[in-house]
Amino acid sequence: MSNAATEIPAPEARPPTPEDARMLAARIRQLRGRHGRVALGTGLAMTITALVVWITGESVTDFLANLSWLTRLFVFVAGAGSTLALLILFGIRPWRRRISDEAVALLVERALPIFRSRFIAAVQLANAREENASPSLVKALVAETAAMAAAVDFSAVIDTAGLKRWLKIAGVALLAAGAAGTAAGEKAWPLVRRALLSHQPVPRKTLIREIAAPRVIAIGDSWRIAASAGGILPAGGKLIVRTASGIHQTFDLLPEGGQPPVFARTLQSVQESFDFHVALGDAESEDAHVKVKPRPGVAGIGCQQIFPAYTRLPPRRRLLGDLKILAGSRLALKVQVNANIKSAEIRLVGVDHNKAIKEVPLAADGKDRTRLAGEIEIAANDVTGLTLHLVDEDGVESRGTAIYPVEVARDEPPTIQITWPERREELLTREAVMLLAFTTKDDYGVAKVRLNYAVDWVEGAPHQSIELDLGGGFPKEITRQFHWRIGQITPHVEEGRVIDYWFEVLDANDVTGPGIGTTEHMQARIVSESEKRTDLANRLSDAMEGLNGVKQGEEELNQRLGDIIFEKPAAKP
Repeated sequence: MSNAATEIPAPEARPPTPEDARMLAARIRQLRGRHGRVALGTGLAMTITALVVWITGESVTDFLANLSWLTRLFVFVAGAGSTLALLILFGIRPWRRRISDEAVALLVERALPIFRSRFIAAVQLANAREENASPSLVKALVAETAAMAAAVDFSAVIDTAGLKRWLKIAGVALLAAGAAGTAAGEKAWPLVRRALLSHQPVPRKTLIREIAAPRVIAIGDSWRIAASAGGILPAGGKLIVRTASGIHQTFDLLPEGGQPPVFARTLQSVQESFDFHVALGDAESEDAHVKVKPRPGVAGIGCQQIFPAYTRLPPRRRLLGDLKILAGSRLALKVQVNANIKSAEIRLVGVDHNKAIKEVPLAADGKDRTRLAGEIEIAANDVTGLTLHLVDEDGVESRGTAIYPVEVARDEPPTIQITWPERREELLTREAVMLLAFTTKDDYGVAKVRLNYAVDWVEGAPHQSIELDLGGGFPKEITRQFHWRIGQITPHVEEGRVIDYWFEVLDANDVTGPGIGTTEHMQARIVSESEKRTDLANRLSDAMEGLNGVKQGEEELNQRLGDIIFEKPAAKP
């Protein structure tokens, strides 16, 4: 500030030049830039000081008190926010703000009184645009001020005392932090990382490397915790528990050996949620929470049987206590549960209820995760029951869910019976037309009826078939006649040969079938016409004898009836 206290002689008058104005403008730009740099440096020094104080203070406090992650998060937000605010408010914002030429000139006048308002007047008049301004006066003032400025040291215009003070404070803070870090040794960096929200434990002589324990369990389940340790190992540890009802309990953690050593404990039949932390030697873990909740369960089930398409039956609502299901049907379930579900399955079980025969997923019915829907096919196997397996959004599984009995009803094969001819063996001529009649039935519909035949058939030999026209559709009962032209059989059947024939019926079951029904084998023997006539005469004779027997029986019956009618009553004693 020596220039501010020393009078300098007035410069000799000289004609003004354009360089005078440019020199003053350059001086103002230099001072403006220096002002911004000093402000930015001051802000950075303040920021460094705040950052070092925050990190060091939190690290020391964390080492002594083992701060929780949430507490460290709060401190991080406060520390980082304050540090950033200092940098912006006292560094970046003043550095980016461009002060006016008049403001720079005012700083010059305050720091260098020797100008006696010449500097600010020269700046203002040089920038003035009024018509009443005297150009000659302005030029003369600028020339005089430029001549004075050439002989003056402007370093005192921008005050750097604040910058120097904060640089010293920042230096002291860095030296203190360095000394503290050196004293902490290997513990320093983990503590800094924890201040930056790392989950690693506070460095101690005993290290808690990992804690393995479920964070969600079902009510009544056992809960096991295992903490692996390093460093100086204690003889045992402590598990500190605080239940949701406010009860505090401490349990011993016992070593289990292994590499690394493990300290473990199992809590039986847990009934409520709790917080816990582990203490091993001089180390303590952060508090953690265990959620204890009911297992997911079924609140209601709606069941519908969807029959196989070949039955042409509409869906039917079924009760869970009455699941007699046709093999090949599908069961459509709509399930209401007591919790939001992550995954669910329909499981079919057999004789061994602990083993699922088939599993089909249940999907959420819309956005509501408590309403599920799914379908499962009931095939013709060893299915004896149906159950549901649920996993809620926290990974808790259902257990001991009800098993609903399922009885699988098989589609019985169709039945068929030959109603004509009555005799098992018939005598036919080579060109005969044989009348065949049959009746067939099926629960859900007959698809095909075939007449199978073979000449001089033996077991396992091939045969030929004639498929009968049923007139379309799948009738449940059919009674038909068929005229079989023996002469159309190829190759032609010679006399003395025997034709085996039988009917075969197939139902429409395209899921577990088709079901097949057959008649017993019947025979047609090819004979000459004389042998056929003899057979017909014998059959007629047998019929007449049958009629005579009927007539004689009727006469005997009439005689007995007359005796009963005209019989006298017995005398009374």
